[in-house]
Parts: sequence; C-alpha cells; structure tokens
Amino acid sequence: MTGTDRHEIVAPLLGAWALDACPPGDDGLVREHLDHCDICAGEARTLRETAAELGGTHRRPPARLAARLRSAAPARRRPAPAAPGWAQPYAAQVAALDLLLTGLDDDHWGRIAAYGEWSVHDLLAHLTATDSLIAAALGVTVEPPLAPGSDPESRTREVLNFARSRTAEQARRTWRAQAEALCGALLAGPAPTGTIAVGWDMPVPDALVARAFETWIHSEDIGGVLARPTVAPLPEHLNPMADLAVRTLPLATATRVTAPEGRHVRLNLTGPGGGTWTVPVTPPAPGSTPPASLVPDAEVTADIVEFCRLVGDRRRPDQLSVSITGDTRLGLEWLAAAPALAVP
Repeated sequence: MTGTDRHEIVAPLLGAWALDACPPGDDGLVREHLDHCDICAGEARTLRETAAELGGTHRRPPARLAARLRSAAPARRRPAPAAPGWAQPYAAQVAALDLLLTGLDDDHWGRIAAYGEWSVHDLLAHLTATDSLIAAALGVTVEPPLAPGSDPESRTREVLNFARSRTAEQARRTWRAQAEALCGALLAGPAPTGTIAVGWDMPVPDALVARAFETWIHSEDIGGVLARPTVAPLPEHLNPMADLAVRTLPLATATRVTAPEGRHVRLNLTGPGGGTWTVPVTPPAPGSTPPASLVPDAEVTADIVEFCRLVGDRRRPDQLSVSITGDTRLGLEWLAAAPALAVP
C-alpha cells in the first residue's frame, strides 16, 4: 500500500478515531499512519481536542457529534487536484501547501519566509507566478494575463504587485484555482510534447516535477516561520525530484569544479525514494549515458531528503551527513555547486 493509498483510507477514519469509535483493525491502521504523517497527526490532534472540549463533563455533547466529526475530517483536507501519474508529485504538494495555509491570520501571512524580504503572502505569489508560465502554455487563463516574453523573474514581479493589491486569502484562492486548472488541462489529453521555459527550457513533465520540488521547499520555508509541521514528499514523488536535480546538476557543476572535463560522480541517495546515479560533471551530449563499466572519480553517499534540501539551497554541504570516497576534493566541490540550481 502506498502513502497516497494510506492517506485516502485514513483521512475518513480520523473523526471516528478521535472519538475512540474505530473498530480494532481500523484503530491500528490509523495509529500506524499517524506515526509517519505529521499532517494527519495534526488533523487527529485537532479533532481530539475538539471532541474533548465538546464532550467534556461540563456540557452535554451536541447531538450527532460522532457523525459530524467523521464528516469533518475529510472536509478539512482538500483532496489533491486530479492529475496524470507523472504530475501527481505536483498535485500532492499543492494539497500539502494548501493545508498548511489553512486558518492563517494577517500576522501569519505577513511573516518573512524566504530570501530575507518575502512574506508568506509574497512567497505564494511567487509560486503562482512560475506555475502560471506552465498553465498559460497549456491554454489555462491566468490572472493577471501573461505578458508576451514573460520569464520567471518578470512574471514574479508582475504577480507580486497584483497579489499585494489583494487579500492573502484571495491570493490563496487564485493560486489553488490555477493549480487545479493546470492539472485539469494535463488530464485533457496526452502528455504535452516540446519544452517550456521555467528558469530554463525543459520538457513539460520535467517542469511539473520542478514545480513540485519548489512547492515542497517553500512549504518547508512557510512551515518553519509559522512553526507548523510539514512532511517530506512520498518516496514515489521524491525520487523523480532527485532524478531531475541530478540530471540538471551538470549545468551548475561544469563551471564550479576544478578540471571538470570527463569527470563523473556516483551519487548514492539513501532512504525511501533513493537510488544511485552516475553523474557527469559537465553536461553530456544529448542522448548519451555513462557506460555501466565506468569507474567514477568520486562517490558520494547522502540521505535523499537532505540532498534535495541542499539542491534547494536549504542546507550547506557541511550540514549533511555525507560519505565521500575517491577524489574527496571533487566530491566536496560538486556538493558545494549543487545549491547553484536554486533560484528565487
């Protein structure tokens, strides 16, 4: 059973669990899931506190309390937008961020969350701006309308100005509606061909993975400043994020590593969703892959979640628990170059 399947099964049970009304088998399933999912654990805690307050000895529990709590659990968690399999990492991160933004007041929306000057409100506008480049290319109407020749930087300035003229909740609704429309457009036909400029030109499926990656990283920024829990992506979503990072790393390492020509790093990412990649330090020729017999110049082993945070410029190389064999200097230079992929 995947993590997504567990969410779909457990979410409707949280209300009953809060009332100690789950059958023994369901109770065990819920408890096991709560040990691994901070979002569901927070939901369950809120429902239990509500049940305790409403059902305390000082007052009579309202009629049909159990039924109301059971229905409230899934209603509080908006489902992820429907999307094709290759876009589900993005859809899942949209749902996770939307839940994180639930119930914020003006103080929360105004807290500085990234880049030393962007508030939570601003950061959501930035995500909306970059997502809109893909949405508009798919025929989705975006707000404000996309100007010809827009790139992520100019579009962010435009959407920031627009969002600052509206309430934070209006900005949130605009972002969520756009994300749902984007996913809906992807469902309307086969996977789009060609490339789209989102920082640099990439195929649309890769662009959606990149959007999932950035949405997750900024969700952690927001969760940190709000002291709200966040969870890492599901393993089946984390792996394509790491894979995209590995495939684009040569763009950063080619000019930041000593004598990069012809050199390779073997990257072992541990933990759920991990894997092994042999990565050229300079961009490879189109369609080429390193031979299986290739002996790498350095081998780097790290946790997949922490490596992705490094690529997202949320960790320094010296903060990672990492093992390097072979050419240690190459391994260190290669890791130091990884955050260069992250751009505001």
